[in-house]
Amino acid sequence: MFKKILLPVVIASALSLNLTGCSTGVVTDAVPDMSQEALRAEAMRLTEKGDFALARDYLEALDSRYPFGELTDQVQLDLIYAYYKSHKSEQATAAIERFLRLNPNSMYTDYALYMKGLNELQKHGTIIQDYLGFDRSQKDPVALYDAFKAFTDLIERFPNSPYAKDAYLRLVDVKMALARREWAIAKYYQDRGALVSAIRHCHFIIYNYPDSMYTKAAYEMMAQNYETLGLPVPAANVRKVIAASHFDPDSI
Repeated sequence: MFKKILLPVVIASALSLNLTGCSTGVVTDAVPDMSQEALRAEAMRLTEKGDFALARDYLEALDSRYPFGELTDQVQLDLIYAYYKSHKSEQATAAIERFLRLNPNSMYTDYALYMKGLNELQKHGTIIQDYLGFDRSQKDPVALYDAFKAFTDLIERFPNSPYAKDAYLRLVDVKMALARREWAIAKYYQDRGALVSAIRHCHFIIYNYPDSMYTKAAYEMMAQNYETLGLPVPAANVRKVIAASHFDPDSI
């Protein structure tokens, strides 16, 4: 049976976001014939060593050879982590969906949702891209929306989960990334004279990400565009909101 006391060690490693360790590339069929306890012990040793790809081979062998063993739930959760750490995002997604489907009332659903959010963020980009300052605002936001949903589900369903606090912090970052994307689109239309389209995206920022650093700029762009379009009443209403609002001092 899965022991939740083991999760802090796993999560501590996950939150560190270390780069994947090297692997010897052993295939599942080459994994020695061992008991399920011995297979998992070796998988955990490799995980602690940072050899996530090889640990994955042992876990896949364990999952295949003992599909209904006493360690089934534990192995499924371990596989999620191993796939995530070895940057096998699609396999991680499949493992997460499998666990949630087969264990709808599991006491570890919060962990599965947390890993789902982390995995979706990994799909959207890497820490190397962040370090190099790559702008991912034009990238397909589907993974961000999926991460948003996973973290939101976790916080709403399991507010006392040990993963809820970090999920909330990551949710704030996701909302900021989505707001930045909408702002980039609004500016794109603005620069090309498509003022109505720019207004529409400003509306989206204001109503969906009202506490983002782009909210004030979205209001100002809306007011300017309404004036340019010869619509003084909505322009005046927007400027009243701007005057009465207390925006984030870090607003652009």
